[in-house]
Amino acid sequence: MRVGLRKYVHVNLRDIEDARFKDGEEVSLETLKEKGVINPSGREKKLPLKILGEGELSKKLTFKARAFSTSAKEKLESAGCSLTVLPGRKKWVKPSVAKNLARAEEYFAKKRAAAAASEPASA
Repeated sequence: MRVGLRKYVHVNLRDIEDARFKDGEEVSLETLKEKGVINPSGREKKLPLKILGEGELSKKLTFKARAFSTSAKEKLESAGCSLTVLPGRKKWVKPSVAKNLARAEEYFAKKRAAAAASEPASA
């Protein structure tokens, strides 16, 4: 067991099955809160959703979560569910570092364009 702050709100497939979702319904952090499957409090209110693979699912649902465990992904894909992985938050970068990264990207983009332009001439 890993000690420390949790990074996700975890929900098992068996909990989703018990929540009595209908075929084709969307399973997301909001719908799980509405059905009473999860009741995050404090810091957990800001955490993204992770679907875990304990249990089985008998319905074809649409999932929207930040992460899926390997076993959950396999079970959901075999059940014909559609999975959407939500994007994470971008890491904050100091403005001066962001400026330097943008300059570097611009510099290397020009280099790549110049290399691509000269390549057909030499071939």
